[in-house]
Amino acid sequence: MHISEGVLSTEVIGVSSLILAPLIVNSIRKLDYEDISKVALVSALFFVVSTIHLPIGVTSVHFMILGMIGVILGWHSFMALFMALLLQALLIGFGGITSLAVNTLNTGIGAMVGYYLYLFFKDKMDKTIVSFLVGFVPILVASVGIAIGLFFSNDEFLTVAKVAVLAHFPLAIIEGIMMVFLFRTLKKYQIKGI
Repeated sequence: MHISEGVLSTEVIGVSSLILAPLIVNSIRKLDYEDISKVALVSALFFVVSTIHLPIGVTSVHFMILGMIGVILGWHSFMALFMALLLQALLIGFGGITSLAVNTLNTGIGAMVGYYLYLFFKDKMDKTIVSFLVGFVPILVASVGIAIGLFFSNDEFLTVAKVAVLAHFPLAIIEGIMMVFLFRTLKKYQIKGI
């Protein structure tokens, strides 16, 4: 779920922009030439996958594959997600320019949680459990980020914030299961790093 244009308060937009700016600058500074195509490919994949919406009750959610993005890109996830969300806002009207920093932070932090879950537990836990968590937890983290952004913009959004978190729970389960199958497929074909 993208936070739409005109929903967030000026304070939330400002704080999220100040937090996101150094993350994007750091990603650009550390981006190697050979990683540019990987970042672009993952950004395009997120752009396409996140246009697939699932209706849940009174709202809808969309796939995000944040765990996979985090595992593949690490800290460059912020750059890839920023580009995809910017293009979605400009080309198809998902999200918005004023909510771009909050949407990027929510998804980027979720991707980084997936990255660190994988990094810390890949050799300590069963691969099936780790891969499920890498798909499941980032979605919940991003949905909590959405709820926090909405709540701090206007406390009247508390009900919407709760619905956002609850609506993302089934999606988190689906993405966890998807990640299990993805990891098994990559392991079968001996993809490096998995």
